[in-house]
Amino acid sequence: MRKRNIIVGIIIVLVLLVFSGYKIATTPRHTLEKQSITISKKAAHLTRTTDFMIYNREQTYYAVAGYTQDNQLKYVVINGKSGKITVLETNKAYTKDKITKLVTKKYPSNKIYGIDLGLNKGQPVWEVATKSKTGQLTYRLFDYQTGKLVEQIENL
Repeated sequence: MRKRNIIVGIIIVLVLLVFSGYKIATTPRHTLEKQSITISKKAAHLTRTTDFMIYNREQTYYAVAGYTQDNQLKYVVINGKSGKITVLETNKAYTKDKITKLVTKKYPSNKIYGIDLGLNKGQPVWEVATKSKTGQLTYRLFDYQTGKLVEQIENL
């Protein structure tokens, strides 16, 4: 009975350590997300948010998707270094849903691993990470307004 109690105690301690480690590891992302959402709500008058994305290329950008009081979808892109805010309208643009459909149609054998919004040379782009059936990673940048392929890095 004593041996059983020791084993149960060790298991409980291990579970607590795993959960604590996870919490510590994810805290910076949660903090960035909360700060980005607060900034985005003020900058674009969002009443509710639906997505948070991190874009890492030459610079880091944090993007928040959300809806205004009149149910208009907007994206807010925040430069991680300067704090400069760019509010993107979605009428006549490629939303995350539209870019997902485009990539799924153009590259049907690739699995999408991530879609993030950011700025490339000052222009809004969608970065789409995909993996082929053979395990090769590809990063593609698509123009936010037109959906055209801007850049592609293959076979990673």
